[in-house]
Amino acid sequence: MSTSSRRTQAVNDHIRRLAAEQDQDANRVRRSLVFQRLIARLAPAGLILKGGFCLEVRLPGTARSTRDVDFVGQLALVADPTELREELDDLLDSADIDDGFTFEVGAATHLRGDDAEANAWRISVAALLDGTRFEQIKLDLVGQVQEVMGATEQLVVPLPVQVDGAGPVTIEAVDVYQHAAEKFHAFARLYAHDRPSSRVKDLVDLVLLIEAGFVDDPRRLRHRLDAVYSQRDSATPATPLPTPPADWQRSYEAFATGLGLSAQTVPAAYALVSDTYVNALTERSPQ
Repeated sequence: MSTSSRRTQAVNDHIRRLAAEQDQDANRVRRSLVFQRLIARLAPAGLILKGGFCLEVRLPGTARSTRDVDFVGQLALVADPTELREELDDLLDSADIDDGFTFEVGAATHLRGDDAEANAWRISVAALLDGTRFEQIKLDLVGQVQEVMGATEQLVVPLPVQVDGAGPVTIEAVDVYQHAAEKFHAFARLYAHDRPSSRVKDLVDLVLLIEAGFVDDPRRLRHRLDAVYSQRDSATPATPLPTPPADWQRSYEAFATGLGLSAQTVPAAYALVSDTYVNALTERSPQ
């Protein structure tokens, strides 16, 4: 067996073993490894990590699984999808990392729909390990750099399983208050034809952030709420938070049970989230 084949087999064995030991989905472990190896290549380029994978890193084994990895960066301001693809490809190819992974960048398409941000792209990326197709992921890239200024911190992303030539990675990431403010904005906004949010996951993530004690400073949360609403809507934070639709109950309870949340019902979750939001809005935003 060649050295590359042994490495691929060893990585797959590590993934299966960890998944069995921690009662996790092996596909989730596999994606986490690919995200981490991708981050190792993009962190030096100044991209900022955001979104669900941040929560997975901060709450290992507790946060809900995410299927894509999200970044903020000036790179998203590129107007031409072919140019964006080429620039991202160059970044990934130029990394001096000997871990056996390579990445093939696919088509870049503008994110569209009610919850898409401006200058938002979705890019298909294939991960190969020693030349063999390993995993296909989606990379979302947005250009809201101004919005997150002053709201980032260094985040250490551990290596989920042993890979020769790889180790932990440190990347600049949105902090928990920015993350919460974005979730509150998504939860509160009205979409086309005055439709409320249909994203149960925003309520779930807010409960996770609050129950973990991550957003316990109302003034800091108020500051980030003001920044997000100002940048995205040229407005102040909406009040009150809308009541979740009745049809969220089943989906929310499934998440709450699986994630071990204390707030097991939509009314309990809404009360927790609404109280946190209202408390923040009674504070004066720090300058």
